Amino acid sequence: MLLNLTWLIPGMPLIASFFTALLLLSFSKTMNRLTKPVSYFIIISLTFSEIFNFILLKKNIVGNDLILRSNFELVVDRSALLFSESIGLIFLLIMLFSVSRLERRTGYVRYFISLGLLSGLVYLFSFSGSFFHNFYDPLISSIDKIGISF
Repeated sequence: MLLNLTWLIPGMPLIASFFTALLLLSFSKTMNRLTKPVSYFIIISLTFSEIFNFILLKKNIVGNDLILRSNFELVVDRSALLFSESIGLIFLLIMLFSVSRLERRTGYVRYFISLGLLSGLVYLFSFSGSFFHNFYDPLISSIDKIGISF
């Protein structure tokens, strides 16, 4: 059941960012004034992705999931979950730090849209199961052997 919802991990930040970008294109002046709601909306979407990712990691749910019955397959294993959890936490910290420290200027909303898109794409990268999976697997496996357990 939970494995079939794996697409929500990269999907929530991507959908929130695309929706915000669409609103920014349609209502540019208004959206540039709504900096806090936009940033909190994208942060909440990333937080839900992190929570769902942590649930999969805690319950040790692994397997494959097809997105919309297409040929694109999400490979969910322990190393992919550890990688996506750590990278997601880094993105979440960057966003939280940005909310508290950055000035609300013209490119602020675009900055958060870019962070949301990038975080969703990194989630997709971590669950890709292709050649890129071999890139970070030795690093995450060595971290997993050290004894970091959830």
